[in-house]
Amino acid sequence: MISLFDNGHLDELVIRTHSDGITELAAAALIEHGGRFLLIEAAAPDFDTPTVWELPTGSVWAGETLVMGMHRVLAEHFGFSSAEVDRYLGHNDHLHDHGKITRVFVFAVTVEHPDSICQSAHLGHRWIDSISISTIVNDIDGMLRVYYADNT
Repeated sequence: MISLFDNGHLDELVIRTHSDGITELAAAALIEHGGRFLLIEAAAPDFDTPTVWELPTGSVWAGETLVMGMHRVLAEHFGFSSAEVDRYLGHNDHLHDHGKITRVFVFAVTVEHPDSICQSAHLGHRWIDSISISTIVNDIDGMLRVYYADNT
């Protein structure tokens, strides 16, 4: 994992992702506010499925860079019109039920007015501490280590 925000390196990661046969890309935001991190309620496939919590995440469209996709996702889906993508923290692969893989690139993001998330969309969200997030979000521990190493 790298922590430097280097667009050339990010482009290289995307090229490597495509050469791995993965065409679906997503960007996720690790947003910290007051020592806690934002989690979003994921859409459950049915009413019997327990609530799943994840980082604010969305697909990166063809023709977008990872950073452009992150800005669009934060604005359109979560209501953050002013967001600063600070640095790349790492990535993980998500296998879907239909067999496709999405590579999710995680960024440390600073947003203006973090408590204003999608009030009109009634989006389920919660702020959670760094210990609890490790038990809820898969593959987050390495990214948290990078996040805290860069913040010291």
